[in-house]
Amino acid sequence: MTDRPLKDEVLDELGDDRLNDIAGLLHADTDAARHVVSGSVASLTGVLTDDSLTPGGTAELCQAIAQAAVEPEPRSGTDTVGSELVGAVLGKAAEPAARAVAKKQGLPVEAVAGALEIILPVTATVLARRARA
Repeated sequence: MTDRPLKDEVLDELGDDRLNDIAGLLHADTDAARHVVSGSVASLTGVLTDDSLTPGGTAELCQAIAQAAVEPEPRSGTDTVGSELVGAVLGKAAEPAARAVAKKQGLPVEAVAGALEIILPVTATVLARRARA
C-alpha cells in the first residue's frame, strides 16, 4: 500500500494528455482540470464510504477490491475483471460525484460527468493496483 494520496496517483496515471482532454471537456485550463480530478476522486471515495454504510454496500466494495487484489497487474492499457468490478462500483458513485464537483467548482454537471468518463477507469485502475500491492 502506498502513503501517497489517491488523487496524486490518479493525476499521475492520467498524464498530461488525458488531463488536457479533461481541460478541453471543461473548457478550462489544466489547473482547473487538476482541481476537478482531485475533487472527483474525493467525491467518489466519499460516496463509496456513504454507500458502504448501506446493507450490501460494504460487501460489494469488498468483493470488487478482493477480486482486484488476486489478479496480476494488467498489461498497459488493458483492464482485468477486478478493475472492471472496481470501475462498476465507482460508476454507481459517478452521478452524485458529478453533481457535487460541479456545484463546488461552478461548472456544468454535464461537463464534469464527461470528465468522470475519463477519471473513473483511471481511478479504478489505481485502486486495483493498490489492492494488489
